[in-house]
Amino acid sequence: MADPVMEAYTKAYNDSGKMIQAFGVVNASGKVLWQSNNWDLTADAKNLVAAVAQKAPSVIQNKVKYSTIRSSPDSLVARNVQGSGTLLLAKIDADKWVVAWANPNAAPDGIYVDVDRAAKSLKGKV
Repeated sequence: MADPVMEAYTKAYNDSGKMIQAFGVVNASGKVLWQSNNWDLTADAKNLVAAVAQKAPSVIQNKVKYSTIRSSPDSLVARNVQGSGTLLLAKIDADKWVVAWANPNAAPDGIYVDVDRAAKSLKGKV
């Protein structure tokens, strides 16, 4: 059986010109439902989701600080000022979120579109 999250990640990776390089799905209580094998969201998942609700000025993932560029109730886009990439969150449904990391060369607004599309494609599937 096909994995809908892997399919969404692969599509986002390809659509972004290979800029989206890590991907995960977490729920609002901080449980990691799926993550690509190149990172670990378990320690930070709860705080990442909370940062969206709190409109946090920055978020920490894997001990790297990302400064929030923009956020809404359904999304967060944050970039590491030292050039360690962009972290994105997009809401799938009431309590599930896509978390993605993109290459430092990625344009945040462009890759957000790909991450948001991936999140919408997962509605009702995770």
